[in-house]
Order: sequence, then structure tokens, then C-alpha cells
Amino acid sequence: MSRRLFETVALAAVMSSVALPATASTSKPVTTEEAQAADDYCGRSLGTWFYCERPAPAPEKQEPDADTKAVTPPEVAALEAFKKELEDTRAVAVWDPKPENIRRYYELQQVAMNRASLFSDNWRRMIWTSPELDYTLKRPVNTLGKRLWSDTRQGDRDLFLREASETVGLFYVFKGSCGACHVASPIVKNFSVRYGVPVTAVSGDGAGNEHFAKVVTDRGQLKAWGVGDMTPALLMFQQADPIVNGKPQQRRIQLTGGRSVTLRACRQPRGCLTYIGAGVMPVEDIAERLYVLLATEPGQDF
Repeated sequence: MSRRLFETVALAAVMSSVALPATASTSKPVTTEEAQAADDYCGRSLGTWFYCERPAPAPEKQEPDADTKAVTPPEVAALEAFKKELEDTRAVAVWDPKPENIRRYYELQQVAMNRASLFSDNWRRMIWTSPELDYTLKRPVNTLGKRLWSDTRQGDRDLFLREASETVGLFYVFKGSCGACHVASPIVKNFSVRYGVPVTAVSGDGAGNEHFAKVVTDRGQLKAWGVGDMTPALLMFQQADPIVNGKPQQRRIQLTGGRSVTLRACRQPRGCLTYIGAGVMPVEDIAERLYVLLATEPGQDF
């Protein structure tokens, strides 16, 4: 076969391969836009001997079945419609404060307040008659109940911290050049005396502290702890749980009324170190943080 004849046959084959997809019978007619896209994709600019096939059309988007569509409760739809009407009426009254516009807005406001009052009344009736749903039994809100709850909690906290002081202590980080540290140091010392919790003072710049006879100078441990130059700061140290018969044993501490709590677990062989805050904190705040972190579960008494 001569070279010219070979080129003629090859060109015919290429042209037929390009034309076939556009003229082939399909279940869906080819639109003008699709044909134009095919010509652009397989045009001569790609080269005489370029062989290509027209890209397959993008899949059609399928509408979700009626059964799978979310159904909006009629109460929600009614509320949304009322909120829209209330907002529109308010806008009209503000923009055109005619007496009739203001009156219409006020009437709708009355409807909203009546609905809210009805909700609140039914809410309290339900709570009063359903003790299992009454959160005030766990955390009182009236003055007398709050005082009793607070007194009981403070007694529990004091007992807990004094018992936990055998296995729990504080690292107090300070600097001689830190003004806030001069205020925080006697507070931390008072906390230690009140609850018997041992405190180790760590100096970030080598300075001494008149409130603590023994001071440890920082030799890189503050950076390792993630404290850096942040002073004054407090970190809580807890000894590892003792191992009994090959298993770690958490300690239980007795509270008032014969109740008891379990001290937070510490599975680290060398003990657990927890950052609990920075800045000047009162004694009550320090005691509360230790008690919450060591003796309560998240959401237990919040």
C-alpha cells in the first residue's frame, strides 16, 4: 500500500471514529450544546491524528422520593409563619408608625407573650408533679435550699481535700519580678495551711519567696510542663494509684452523711500533673478547682 493511500485510509478511519458517537442512536437525543461540546473536545486543534471519544454526559440529578423528604411538623410551620408575621408587622410599625400599625404589632406581641406564659405555667406544673425531672432536687435554686446545698458542699470539699492531701499536692510557679506573685504567694500559703495540701514553690528566675521556706529553682521543667514564663501559675500533682494484686486501686474518701467519692484515677507510674490555672486566685477558687477535678464527673453538679 502506498504512503498516500495509507494516509487516506487512516484519515477516513479517524474521521469516522469522531463522527460515530455524535450520530449513533441513543435513548436520549443529543442536544445542540452537547454536540458543540463534543466538537470543541475533539476539534482539529488537537491534531489530525488525534483519536478521541465524546465525553459521556453528566448523570442526571435524581429528586429524592417523597417518602425520604423531611416532614415539617405543623406546629413548627405555624410557629415559623407567626414569627415571620410578627417580624413583618414590627417592621411596618417602625417604618410607618401609624396607630393601626402599632396596634396590630402590639396585638401580635400579646399573642406571643400569652403563648410564653402558657408554656412557663405548664413547665412548672410538670416539674412539680414529676420529681424525676426536677433538677432543683439536685441543685436548689431558692435561697434557703442554695444555702443548705452550699454549706453541705463546702463541708464535703473540706473533708475531701484534707483526706486527699496525702496523695495530692500543688506546684506554685512564681518569679521575684512578678508583681501579681507577691499577691498570690500568701494566698497559696493560706490554702496550704487551711487544707493541709503540700505546696512546692518553683521559682522561674531563681528568686526566693518569704512565704515558702523551701523554693525549687526552675531548671527547664517549666518549659516541659508547658508553663513557660506564665506566672503565677498552679499545677496539681497526684500520686499514681497503688497496685494491689496486679490491679490499680482508686481511693475512696468519706464525706458528710456517710457518703463517699472516688478519687480521680491516676495510671501514670510517676504520677499525674495537671495545670489548674494562672493568675491571682482566692483560696475558695483553688479549693473548688481541686475538688471538681479530683472528686466529680463532668455534669455531675454543674
